[in-house]
Amino acid sequence: MRAFFAFLLFCSLGLKAQENDNWQLTGYLKYLGSYSFLNEDFIAPTPGTEIDLRSFDQQVHNRIDLRYFWGAWTASVGLRNRLFQGASPKQGLVFSQALDTDPGLVDLSMVYWESDHVILHSIVDRLWLQYEAEKWSLRLGRQRINWGMTGVFNPNDLLNQYNFLDFDYEERPGADALRFQFFPDFYSHIEMAISANDEGLQTAAMLYRNNRYRYDFQLIAAYYDQYLTAGGGWAGAIGGMGFKGEANYYLPQEEGPGKVLVASIDLDYVFSNGLYLTLGYLYNQSAVEGLGVLAFNSLNAGQVLSPRNPYIYRNTGLLTLSYPFNPLISGSFTGMYSPDANSTILFPSLSYSLGTNWDVLVAGQLFLADNDLQASEYDWFVNALFIRLKWSF
Repeated sequence: MRAFFAFLLFCSLGLKAQENDNWQLTGYLKYLGSYSFLNEDFIAPTPGTEIDLRSFDQQVHNRIDLRYFWGAWTASVGLRNRLFQGASPKQGLVFSQALDTDPGLVDLSMVYWESDHVILHSIVDRLWLQYEAEKWSLRLGRQRINWGMTGVFNPNDLLNQYNFLDFDYEERPGADALRFQFFPDFYSHIEMAISANDEGLQTAAMLYRNNRYRYDFQLIAAYYDQYLTAGGGWAGAIGGMGFKGEANYYLPQEEGPGKVLVASIDLDYVFSNGLYLTLGYLYNQSAVEGLGVLAFNSLNAGQVLSPRNPYIYRNTGLLTLSYPFNPLISGSFTGMYSPDANSTILFPSLSYSLGTNWDVLVAGQLFLADNDLQASEYDWFVNALFIRLKWSF
């Protein structure tokens, strides 16, 4: 396995130095530094136990995407390499085992080096072969299959859910799947996908998409993780505002959690000065009622939730603002509020283009909630600050 990863890396570096119309090589190199601090008022005193309230992490993140084109055939490999230094490696097996987990049919994850100070990890998150004809295509392998229509939460996205807090992973995870797409005409689209992991069949789904009355509509019928699933979504406009929504209904086939509805809706608008506004709402019937502030722990950047349970709370409102101050500087702000637990997440960011293929990002993630140890006083629970430098090629 180590030889396989090394082969991909050196082949990619070699191709970068030569021109070939059949090959396409893209990728990036990023540095991400993060500093997080925990509010000690939320921690019950435990004799003999010390908790580090401040932590600093550094991450060097390299990505290589290689594609080969041969007539109607395309092959693609995506390799993700990350070096961690700081607080995360000090967690020991808790962090390294969570990192070195491949949920696919084939284990393509590798930890090269592990110590109390440094962890070096690689994973192949894209590995597929595709044949494309005039009106249809067939793709086999690890790939991204995106069926979502709304912004942050995508109930229709059965095959590739993602964690919205993991902003450093733009490509999002892939699934080991067989995907068939058919385009009968300009407006309609039929798609079938089958996904498996090391436990067997995970998802078998069919999607039908069409355009009517200036709206894109889609219908989904599926088997997902022992649930029969039916869903659909739309994307259009009302009075100049974008109007999108999607929902899935899950019917269990074996003993376990009962019938579940997950639905999301978005309204978005672009003002004349370039300000972009999104208002959204998620209803997640799978959420466990009565969860408190510690439920935030399940939202760490490495945790990917499921389409049947995409967030920790049942009702969640969303506000997103983004604005291009000038061609080089842009900012965004996302706020999420869940009345079930009176919890809030704030996610501001500012990006600056340093030049061709270079940019820097400064971001924050702030978590606020009721503190049961302080008579339910509303206060910040944990905050994190990030700075990222990125070079793309």
